[in-house]
Amino acid sequence: MLRRYLFREVLGPFLGWVGLLCVIFFVMAFLRSTDFLLGSAVTAADVVRFTLALLPQFLVQGIPVSLLLAILLGLGRLSEDREVVAMQALGISPFEFVRGPLMLGALLSLVLGVLANSLQPWGMRTLRRVAHDIIRRNLVSDVKPGVFHDELRDLTLYAQGVDGGGRWTNVFLYDGRDPENPLLAFGRRGTVENPDVLEQVAFVLEDGSLHQARQDTEEYSLVTFSRADFRADVGETFFRKNNFRSTRDEQTVFDALEARRAALSRGESPVDAEVTLHWRLGQVLMPLAFAVLGTPLALSRRRGARGWSFFFTVGAYLAFYLTWRTASQFAERGEFPVWLSGQLPNVLFFTIGLLLLWRVTRRGVA
Repeated sequence: MLRRYLFREVLGPFLGWVGLLCVIFFVMAFLRSTDFLLGSAVTAADVVRFTLALLPQFLVQGIPVSLLLAILLGLGRLSEDREVVAMQALGISPFEFVRGPLMLGALLSLVLGVLANSLQPWGMRTLRRVAHDIIRRNLVSDVKPGVFHDELRDLTLYAQGVDGGGRWTNVFLYDGRDPENPLLAFGRRGTVENPDVLEQVAFVLEDGSLHQARQDTEEYSLVTFSRADFRADVGETFFRKNNFRSTRDEQTVFDALEARRAALSRGESPVDAEVTLHWRLGQVLMPLAFAVLGTPLALSRRRGARGWSFFFTVGAYLAFYLTWRTASQFAERGEFPVWLSGQLPNVLFFTIGLLLLWRVTRRGVA
């Protein structure tokens, strides 16, 4: 009965905070992506695909934070209303209060395990394709008649006319990617085609001429063509505008295990795959660590300290990720056990939570 009561006290605030954090994360992601989400080629369907692809990532990030905040607010209300004192007077140990949050934490760890090995990697890979597709279409639509387009480094495009289908007339293309041998191309017609390679575009010119002046030999070449393709690697543009590249978030535990096996078979170091593997496992166990840490803090909360719960939650979340990042960097250099790199924040939070819970048991709740 007590466990169900505590479970309900935490579940309500938890669901509310998950929804609110997802909205906040979406607003932050939208603001970070205005460079391509507000482009001239973006449609409503693109925004929907962008949101759905990011939703699993929002849930993975928001579930642990929401659980800790819900525990601090839900159980903290019991402490402020003196319900905890009354329960202690009936002989109920503070260790009993952690069982309800632990039940919810175990359930959420299971949910995170499913998300981290299915929807989150799928969403991040889908997001990368969606973002690249939007950026590529924006590059095409941003070409205006009579305006030099230099969005891509070392490539300058000019078209005298642009029709509604994205085809150009009287096109000028300067390719300076090879500083020693720059190219200058003219074409009566032109357009952009999408090759099979994700991070490339192909500028196609028709009925034109190609000019090249070699600086080393001072030779000048002139070639006429009926069709010429100029492939451009726009990966740098994607990297600059696509702020959601995360290799580890695109891998499941099984992907990390396969990468580890492949590295060992090639005689290479499997450290990167092992760090990813243990990070994934540590991410799944995060709700359990937050449940153990948050319960004694909520039981010992004083009146009027509700605002403190928000600051503590943000601080704990930052401490968790900073600890993991530091441990992972040392592990990648071989200066820290790889198996502990992903679990170190959980171990620390478990230890601190148990010590605080023991302290509350010894001293009671004032």
